[in-house]
Amino acid sequence: DENASYDVNGHDPDPQPRYDFTNENRHGTRCAGEVAAQADNHVCSVGVAFNARIGGVRMLDGDVTDSVEAQSLGLNPQHIHIYSASWGPDDDGRTVDGPATLARKAFYDGITKGRGSLGSIFVWASGNGGRDSDNCNCDGYTNSIYTLSISSATENGNIPWYSEACSSTLATTYSSGSGGEKQIVTTDLRQSCTETHTGTSASAPLAAGIIALALEA
Repeated sequence: DENASYDVNGHDPDPQPRYDFTNENRHGTRCAGEVAAQADNHVCSVGVAFNARIGGVRMLDGDVTDSVEAQSLGLNPQHIHIYSASWGPDDDGRTVDGPATLARKAFYDGITKGRGSLGSIFVWASGNGGRDSDNCNCDGYTNSIYTLSISSATENGNIPWYSEACSSTLATTYSSGSGGEKQIVTTDLRQSCTETHTGTSASAPLAAGIIALALEA
């Protein structure tokens, strides 16, 4: 959806990822496929809300400033209903960080004015720093009153090793677990498919898709 897409890093309307031999820009493509990959596509998995229109915002492939965050979170709020974010501060057990002035205003404006004044819906991955004793209460994005914080459960319903326990977590969806447990199947770069999408980054888009189904009903 061109009205839900923008390249904040390159200042142009084309949000396609930068391709290189590392494929390090694959994250958004994988998350997008979980939400809205077409049904019966004969390539990969089907998205949770396969009738949904989806856009991409390229904003992590450069300096992630307060202005970049605000532009991304405030993109076309009367057209975009759900913003799914699988990024945040370092999950190192030492970093306490959150949105600065402009990003906080984007959150507030979205909640109070977005989606025809019904409020923009911000879905956020809770973080993957469990092994380093990171706590998502110290993440100012996922603990914000304006976001829905999503954690992970493994295919067997277990708490994964990367999970961060915190009171800001509002819901859990499936994702990866230990070595013997399945990971998430979704779209990937170069018109391919992956069976190895992982972490709460994979959980938040599933929740966004579920919310999209609720809005569609």
